[in-house]
Amino acid sequence: MAEEQTTAPEVQSEPTINEQAPVETQSFVDTLPEDIREDASLKNFTDAGQLAKSYVHAQRMVGADKMAIPTKNFTEEDWQQTFSKLGVPDSPDKYNVKYNLAEGQSDEPVKNFVANAHKLGLLPQQVQGVLDYYTQLETGAVETAQKDLELQKINNEGELRKEFGLAYSDKIQSANNVFKNFFAEDLADVKLQDGTSIGNHPGFIKALSKMSENFSEDKISAGQETTGNLTPNEAQKEVTKIMGDTKHPYWLKDHPGHDAAVKEVFDLQTMIHPNLEG
Repeated sequence: MAEEQTTAPEVQSEPTINEQAPVETQSFVDTLPEDIREDASLKNFTDAGQLAKSYVHAQRMVGADKMAIPTKNFTEEDWQQTFSKLGVPDSPDKYNVKYNLAEGQSDEPVKNFVANAHKLGLLPQQVQGVLDYYTQLETGAVETAQKDLELQKINNEGELRKEFGLAYSDKIQSANNVFKNFFAEDLADVKLQDGTSIGNHPGFIKALSKMSENFSEDKISAGQETTGNLTPNEAQKEVTKIMGDTKHPYWLKDHPGHDAAVKEVFDLQTMIHPNLEG
C-alpha cells in the first residue's frame, strides 16, 4: 500500500518584539476636555501631577496676598487696609523721603505735605517723586531769580555810570556816606516792587548823591578822598559858563592862566564825553 503523503498545516510564527506594531502614546493635554486643550497655559504640563502642583501653589499665593477690589462703598478703614497692602507705611515719618533745604529754610512745609500724602494713600516712591519734581522747580526758579537780579544790578549800574560819567566813583561814595550817616543800615535790604533792594535802586542812589550836595564836605566824607570829577551835566554847566564869559582866561591867549583854562575845558569835555579820555 502506498504511503499516503500528508501535508502538515503551516504554522505561523509569532512576530518578535522588534516586529510588533508601534503603539501611539497620547499626550496629557489630549486627555483634557476639548474646549480647553488649546489653552496656551496648559502647554507646559506633561501630566496631572504637574498641573496639580501648579494649582496648589497658585491658591497659596492668592490666599497670602488677597486684596478686595475698592468700591464706592469702601469705608475709611477699608481704604487704609488697601493702602497698607499696596505699600503705604503705617505713619508719615516712615516714608523716609530725601530733600534739600536752603540755609535757614523751615522743613515744616515738607512735613505737612508728607502728612497729607499719607492721608491720601500715596506710595513712598510717589511722595519722593513729587518732592523731587517741586525741588527742581524751586531750584530753577531761584536760579532764574538770581540771574534776573544780577542782570538788573548790571543795568542799574550802567544807568548810573551813564548819568555820573567819570564822577561815578565820587557820586557813589558821596551817596554811601549820606546813607551811613542818616539812614538805618537794614533799610538798604528792603525790597521794592520790582524786586530791587532800595540800596541798589538808581533813583535812590541819585537822591542820596543829590542830598550830599547840601551837606558840608567834612560831615559826610568820612575822611575819604575824591577825584574832583563832575557828572556830564555838571561839567557841561561849567563849560557853558566859561564859553559865555569872553573875559575868561580861556579866550585870552596872552593871559597867564590861558593854558590852565584850556586844560580845564579839555578836562571838562572829557567828563562830558568819557570816551575822549586818554
